Amino acid sequence: MTEPGRIGLTAETSAQMDELLLDLNPQKGEEGISLIKFDLYRLAVAVGIKKGINPPALPEKSNASFRVNELDEGGVLYAAVEAAGIVEMGAPIYEYIERLAEYGVREFYDSNLRTGQFPFDEIFNK
Repeated sequence: MTEPGRIGLTAETSAQMDELLLDLNPQKGEEGISLIKFDLYRLAVAVGIKKGINPPALPEKSNASFRVNELDEGGVLYAAVEAAGIVEMGAPIYEYIERLAEYGVREFYDSNLRTGQFPFDEIFNK
């Protein structure tokens, strides 16, 4: 099994992530902590692991914009997915992580469109 050195999102989902970050981050002059793409990507993966999601293959090639060693410094995401036993034997774990992120960001975006809010309650209160 060969793990990719870079992973990312499809172009459409990457644009959705950018929109979410605009909504979530404080506007100019407002106080608060700004999220970065790594934060939202990791959250999408963590929620997917928690829910036991088996995401479909990516509909198109991703924009491999994140270096795995920067996104998952210390291999925490890798270890969590491996321990959950949700990846087929021999399949690249980081490709699965990429699929979890794609699925999760799309879910966050769709929820934000439906309700006008990021799904904090659904993520943190269940």
